[in-house]
Amino acid sequence: MKKKLIVSVASLLCLTAAGQNVNELNRQANIDWKEDSTEIVTIEDIVKTQQGLTTNRFIEDHFQDVWSRKSYLNLSYSSTSLNPDGQIATGVGSGIVPDYKTNWGFSLQLGSSYKLHKKPISNLLQFYIDYTYIDLNVNHYNHEGDGKNLYDSSAKLPGTDFYYTPWNLEKYEFNYGMALGPSVAFAPFTSMDSRGLHFLKLNLWYHIGYHVSLLNMKSDVNADANKGDGIKGQNEMKENVKLDLGHGLISSFGFSLTWKFIGVGYEYRSAGLKYKSLDKDTFGNDEYKFKSSTNRMFLQLRF
Repeated sequence: MKKKLIVSVASLLCLTAAGQNVNELNRQANIDWKEDSTEIVTIEDIVKTQQGLTTNRFIEDHFQDVWSRKSYLNLSYSSTSLNPDGQIATGVGSGIVPDYKTNWGFSLQLGSSYKLHKKPISNLLQFYIDYTYIDLNVNHYNHEGDGKNLYDSSAKLPGTDFYYTPWNLEKYEFNYGMALGPSVAFAPFTSMDSRGLHFLKLNLWYHIGYHVSLLNMKSDVNADANKGDGIKGQNEMKENVKLDLGHGLISSFGFSLTWKFIGVGYEYRSAGLKYKSLDKDTFGNDEYKFKSSTNRMFLQLRF
């Protein structure tokens, strides 16, 4: 009996194993090996995918660096002209205030550019709004004429007790302004293989702003047309500090060529100014209008 039971169990186990083998063979026979082999991920595929991700990340980081410098510092050498808007009398004979031009001038500008769109267009163009929050200028004007009879300390404005402003004296101008406006940066070589050329950009802008100007006319008794004594020589303005405060709108346009953090550029600035003397007791409260135009050549630092 035991032998029959053992033989029966062994027979059932053999039949089960045979059935499993047949099922496994049938399943393998149904696989389309040619089609499904494309679904197999190899180590080589993983390496290629990782290399692609690394390359894309490197390219993205590279172009972020190309477009990352949005603040600027301009150090300029400038030439400025200051022209009366209409006829202004000098008080010396029938003399009229002429046009003045600096013999030297320097300026410092500091500002930032704010993107108008998140990413550059085709890595070629980026549009901004610029805000120049510091625009400092120092200008020097030589005296007008031969240095003699540049003003008359005895002459007064008609019908008043106020003196003529001695515009023809040597002058220093201290100027501060702020400006706002659109700009565009153009990087023409970003499609080339040379990564160094990707950083070469042309920047163009147009700004509108406001500025305040302090004009200091340097006292010079030797330039006084009043040489007499007594009543003619007794006046309040010969040795007085001669300061005029002006203010007005400015507009400017310019361009710069930059590579990474450094560049060079040019800017033209025009302005209207209304000057009044700070010594109203001596020179009165009259307002004098001038037009100013400035040409700047500058070294630009971007960061």
